[in-house]
Amino acid sequence: MTTEKAKILTDDELSDGLENLVAQLGTEQDKRSHSRFVNKKQLSLAGNRSELDALYRTDWLAGKIVDIIPEDMTREWRKFVGDIEPDSIKILDDEENRLDLRSNFSTAHKYARLYGTAFIVMAIDDGQTPDKPLEFSRISEGSLKHIKSIDRHRVNQTEVIPIQDPLNRNFGMPEFYRFVETSTVIHHSRVLRFDGVELPFDEFRRNDYNSDSVLSRLYDAITNFNTTSDSAASMVYETNVDVLKVNGLFNYLQTADGEKTLRKRLTLTGMLKSFNNMLVLDSSDEFSTKTNTFAGLHELLSKYALFLSAASDIPATRLLGSSASGLNATGVGDMKNYYDTVRAAQISKYKPKLDYFDEIMRLSLGMPEDMDMSYQFNSLFQMTDKELSEMQKINAERDALYLDRDVITEAAVAKELKQSSTYTNITDDDIEMLEEFDSGSVDDMGAGSGVDDE
Repeated sequence: MTTEKAKILTDDELSDGLENLVAQLGTEQDKRSHSRFVNKKQLSLAGNRSELDALYRTDWLAGKIVDIIPEDMTREWRKFVGDIEPDSIKILDDEENRLDLRSNFSTAHKYARLYGTAFIVMAIDDGQTPDKPLEFSRISEGSLKHIKSIDRHRVNQTEVIPIQDPLNRNFGMPEFYRFVETSTVIHHSRVLRFDGVELPFDEFRRNDYNSDSVLSRLYDAITNFNTTSDSAASMVYETNVDVLKVNGLFNYLQTADGEKTLRKRLTLTGMLKSFNNMLVLDSSDEFSTKTNTFAGLHELLSKYALFLSAASDIPATRLLGSSASGLNATGVGDMKNYYDTVRAAQISKYKPKLDYFDEIMRLSLGMPEDMDMSYQFNSLFQMTDKELSEMQKINAERDALYLDRDVITEAAVAKELKQSSTYTNITDDDIEMLEEFDSGSVDDMGAGSGVDDE
């Protein structure tokens, strides 16, 4: 056996050793390096539809997460604000009501958030079969028959043919859709497509050209909240636990007669306690009560709920119906930020679809090509009567200023007041008369009376 003197490390050598030790962090020596994200559930695959259905139908939080945003995006809907006659606006509104456009947008959006992808199918008679591209030049009055929202599971995903032309604005998207259990094939120009969580193209292709359900990312958060909530509910049954120490318990359990005697003894003991709140025991037995504490449970549930609210991009005041917490907190700021987010989604997600649909609706109604069909989404904030009056006063002062400077005409003001429903009794005849007066076609009363000076 040989011996070796211990070596005293110099400062440089000690520094190198520390750097080598630190360098091991983040490598295989570090347990964190073995953590990996794996999409084990893959909820958006067709085979997992039953779990998504169960989540939506049985879990109130999952259902609200799917429904709230589409309902808020369609709740106040839109209004036409272009240079358009009130009669034409009524025709457009009536056509939307006939087609149930707002409800179809809401339903299709819910399907997309739940399953990943959904569609609004437009039944348009342009003289061609549904598998042919829609020809706008062939759309005549009455061509738009009806529309219908459907989920992705009513479309056959095994025959998807993506558009291969890289210059096509729908490049990489399916060109045709075949409906399940039918031979009907419909061209993509005849549907409005809605998507949930959009995926990178390779994942999109692996997912049969469908997007992801919004519940996929929230699955663990929903599971954790429900586990905590269910555990808390179970604890209620165990608020008080009676503990009875029986002398010679294991001796009783060694024989069948002993077990029978023990059960009879415990049953009678429980009955005696229930009847007169008195417990009589052998002097060798001991009885005690253990009480579960719920301290901190409320905070734990609140933390999981707030975490789920943040993950779903829905404020707690809207998702959970809870009031804002904290000094001087009202929740107004949170809701304003949320409504701003909804407005941005309306413009980015709904507007392209509505613009496409409006052109089809205009042609089907036989309206002129140069019609100004500009619109805006109505505010989600509901003003009080006082706030509404103050706003109308401000608008009236603005209109008066522009009238004095000849920027606008009285007819324009009247038309705006009717479109905004400020005065519902303004008729088209009133507006037409104002337009004639503004154009100078109405003679002043008494002008040209022909009275001589003699």
